[in-house]
Amino acid sequence: MGRSGHSHRSTLKKDHKPFKSRHASKGQLKNQHKGKVEKGAPGSGKAQKIVSKLERRNQNKQLKENKINETKQIRRLFEGASGAEKIITVIALTPDISPAGIASQLVNSIKASSEDPDVTFTSPSVVSLRLPRFKSNVKFILPDQNNLISILDATKLSDFVVFGLSAEQEVEKEYGEQILRAVIAQGVASVVGVLPNVISAYPKKNLQQDIRQSLHSFFKHFFPTDEKLFALESDSECLNCIRNIAQKFPKSVSWRDTRSYLVADSVSWVPNETHGGFAVVEGTVRGVGFNVNRLVHVPGYGDFQVERIEQIAKHKNAVEEEGQPAFNADANQETLDELNPEEVAMDEYADDYEYEDYGVRMEGKNYFDDGNNETNRRFKVPKGTSEYQSKWLLDDVLEAASDVESADELDGMIDEDANVEDGPQEIGMDEEDDMKSQYGDNQSEMFVELSPEEEEEQLRQYREMEKEDREFPDEIELAPEESAKQKLGHYRGIKSLGNCDWDWDEQDSERPSIYSRLLRINNFKATRNRLQKDAVKDAQVSAGQKIRIYIRAPPNLVENVDVSVTPFAVYMLLPHEHKLAVTNFSFQTWEDFEKPVPSGEQLIVQYGFRRQVINPSFNQASNTSNNVHKSERFAHHGELSIATTIAPPMFHNAPAIFFKANAEGGLELVGQGTFLNCDHTRVVAERVVLTGHPVKIHRRLVTVRYMFFNAEDINWFKAVPLFTKSGRTGFIKESLGTHGYFKCTFDGRLTAQDVVAMALYKRVWPSVSHNWVA
Repeated sequence: MGRSGHSHRSTLKKDHKPFKSRHASKGQLKNQHKGKVEKGAPGSGKAQKIVSKLERRNQNKQLKENKINETKQIRRLFEGASGAEKIITVIALTPDISPAGIASQLVNSIKASSEDPDVTFTSPSVVSLRLPRFKSNVKFILPDQNNLISILDATKLSDFVVFGLSAEQEVEKEYGEQILRAVIAQGVASVVGVLPNVISAYPKKNLQQDIRQSLHSFFKHFFPTDEKLFALESDSECLNCIRNIAQKFPKSVSWRDTRSYLVADSVSWVPNETHGGFAVVEGTVRGVGFNVNRLVHVPGYGDFQVERIEQIAKHKNAVEEEGQPAFNADANQETLDELNPEEVAMDEYADDYEYEDYGVRMEGKNYFDDGNNETNRRFKVPKGTSEYQSKWLLDDVLEAASDVESADELDGMIDEDANVEDGPQEIGMDEEDDMKSQYGDNQSEMFVELSPEEEEEQLRQYREMEKEDREFPDEIELAPEESAKQKLGHYRGIKSLGNCDWDWDEQDSERPSIYSRLLRINNFKATRNRLQKDAVKDAQVSAGQKIRIYIRAPPNLVENVDVSVTPFAVYMLLPHEHKLAVTNFSFQTWEDFEKPVPSGEQLIVQYGFRRQVINPSFNQASNTSNNVHKSERFAHHGELSIATTIAPPMFHNAPAIFFKANAEGGLELVGQGTFLNCDHTRVVAERVVLTGHPVKIHRRLVTVRYMFFNAEDINWFKAVPLFTKSGRTGFIKESLGTHGYFKCTFDGRLTAQDVVAMALYKRVWPSVSHNWVA
């Protein structure tokens, strides 16, 4: 017998060798695996395909061949005496050095002999050169150093951007750093850093090394892959720098190189009896290639149609032959219409329509109804549409992604919302007036200069409003004499914004009159991929070819154009990029911009090659199943927001930069982001929160005051749920007296420090933008 409290130690116990798995019982197998599932088991996910060694070798071979073919294609673009020019933009980051001096140092370092005259540059200018030593053509762009827009336009076109850093003057945050960050935010190809004055400023080599190391550390902060800075006063380093530019292949900018564009070598005007005249632009095709039926965009002027594209000889001295390929616009040419065609008059064909139920009543809408508006929405759908109208209907590439009617059923819809007091909206002269006000009035109201005192007072008020919005988001207070029923009659009570049923195509008195005629795309990502592939297949002239393009444009397009001073660019639009749509941008406040950015304030957004004047509606960057998102009154510093507006879409994820007009008449950077998509089903809802003070608390029964000030408002909002800051939920039980007191019940006990609140929501519609002209 063992002693009391004694037990054998398990570590000394020798277990027998376990049986093989085929002899194990179900219980032993269960204990052994403990719920683990081996990879590749049925139902555990996608089965992994076993790739043999021969297949892996073949895949690597194909990848290698594709890479070689891409390199050959790029090399073919630039090689030879008639190859495309490498576009080089030179920018000085400090005022004590000049872009013209940097360009002169680079070009004059490769003179055939010392007796040859030096090449001189002026700023601003555009100079095309042939470098016989490296058998390449280059085009130097020296933009206006005091104009940020001019710098951005030049770097947008460039294959290489040369940044000059001074050894004597520090790069200022308001000038040099802002240029660097703006160029990076826009998207930049290959960059080169140069030091034009380090040797003359510091003759001693040890000091030169310290300065170069310090400047290279600064430059590498913005461009981590940059290897070195070139001292241009050293003949060997200057030669290596220009050799590096002439022989190196530039990096690609995705949004630019997946479409067609050109930088003009010459621009002229040719009169025409039929169309009045054409702007004739000659240049070398870059990107995927032009198609004569597509529209083109000229930055600062707008979108235009093309009449004819002619392919011309690459050599300057070659005589043009009559047999050079030429392409004329045909019946498939895209129009300049921005909106979907107007709906046909339905009364004349009332017998030909099929009526279908559409949409669901929104949760909470009957909170403020009198009980008589119980009719569901209906649409009148015509049996057929014209060929022109069908061009506005984009079919989804993915079959399962479509949630809209077919092309024969989509056009011609008429909304008959019984909940709108004014009845269905008709399209006519009123809409034209709205269009004029939306497009024309904004031009004259671009900027109004205020006195310094008024500017300072408005800034103080904005900062107080932003601070209050951070501390008490969406909270408002009613005055005792105000009627909540009248002030908040258009708001709706919703239990959960992320789960409610909200009709994105609802009728509303504040809805833009052109909303039903905007471009609608069911699946943006699939449509974008398809249009990009079609642009490559439909190209009539390929990259590297020299063309003459005839643009249907007014004479003022070429009146003040001098291609030897400023670059003149032409971008080809993909289908539907001229039309208006509900577009969404990601927005984040610029790091150095400390002023508040309220929702609806007029901004200038640059995305890709476009610049639009917008009044964005900021909303949360949330991902909800019903695509309903809460509006934000301010774009708070350091937080990501979504800016929604009505603007032409772009079928690339192009970077976006936001500007704002300042008191001096210039532009200051406000924020940066990306063009996300165009989504007509995105619902932006503004929330207001009414708060009340609990006067008497008896377990879960609470008496509240100061939320309303009369019994009529309490009865009107009685069905809206309540909540507290501690997370309790409840509802109004009954009104007490005539001064706005009421009883309410909650799902738990409240404390005396708790605040009772009610959330109400209203639809916020996006506003129309227009093209920005400097």
